[in-house]
Amino acid sequence: MDFRLRQLQCFIVLSDTLNYGKAARALFLSQPTLTFQIKSLEDSLGVRLFDRSRQHVSLTDAGFAFRDYANNMLSTAQAARDHLNHLSNRLFLRVGCGPVGQYVVLPSLIRSLAKTHPEFQLEIVELTTEEQITRLPEGKVDALLMVPELPIPDMRFDHICGEPLIALVARQSPLAQKRCISVLELKDVGIIASRRRDCRFHQPFIFSLFGQFGITPRIIESPQSCSLQFAYAAAGQGVLLAPRSIAACPFPDLVPIEIQENLPQLELGLCAMRKNSSTALKIFRQMALQRAQKIYRPMSKLPHSQPASSAAVIPIYREAR
Repeated sequence: MDFRLRQLQCFIVLSDTLNYGKAARALFLSQPTLTFQIKSLEDSLGVRLFDRSRQHVSLTDAGFAFRDYANNMLSTAQAARDHLNHLSNRLFLRVGCGPVGQYVVLPSLIRSLAKTHPEFQLEIVELTTEEQITRLPEGKVDALLMVPELPIPDMRFDHICGEPLIALVARQSPLAQKRCISVLELKDVGIIASRRRDCRFHQPFIFSLFGQFGITPRIIESPQSCSLQFAYAAAGQGVLLAPRSIAACPFPDLVPIEIQENLPQLELGLCAMRKNSSTALKIFRQMALQRAQKIYRPMSKLPHSQPASSAAVIPIYREAR
């Protein structure tokens, strides 16, 4: 059985008018074209739908029976078309977000989207680096916010900021009393790093960072979860090297400390596939870059108007009004 929606439309209009001339005009078709469409539909179904003579056109019993089916099929097709059009036009985006994005950029971005595009549906997912690399090209996530540039073919990377590194240490640690430490002071301290199955880059990055000072770091493996790594550090299991803006987000029993050496910065940005040209992504990209530019006003050093042991929030970045 092979027929088209246009043939169903022709059948319905002809069954209403029972006149080939009127039906053809209503459908903006020539009469021979309408006759061909009806004949093709009858051939597909293997039945006659109309009895016709020069003076009279009427539905056969099969035609009467088929009319309800034809109406249902056309209604279903229209409902499907409307639903798919809604899906293609709606502002929906699934975004994977790095730790700095979750704590610093995302709250402001969500507020701005809610104000300017209340219909925007934003779904945030937490992914390991390896999951980010896999799911972005598969289309399971539309964008990655506040992550480094990843080795994904045909990916677009929009730079947002360069983040200096600081050390996060437990409040009970002797290091917590310092305002600034050297990398050399960390040679005998465990360094918290993501498991290799979660991120293939983190541990090599730590080794290269310490290697330039002749140090082989002692790695404390942790799941690639910012909250869990905060917990490891607060429990005194090791020192966590983190982007400086994390210091703006208080975590119980953690103290942020400047690092004396001029270490490489983390380059963070927005990742998306080049082929993704959705309206939702365009809006999200524009607003993410705008909000980040207003938020990120890097300070040269951590403020030390309060003792390192204080639990007060350190305002590393202030959002411009």
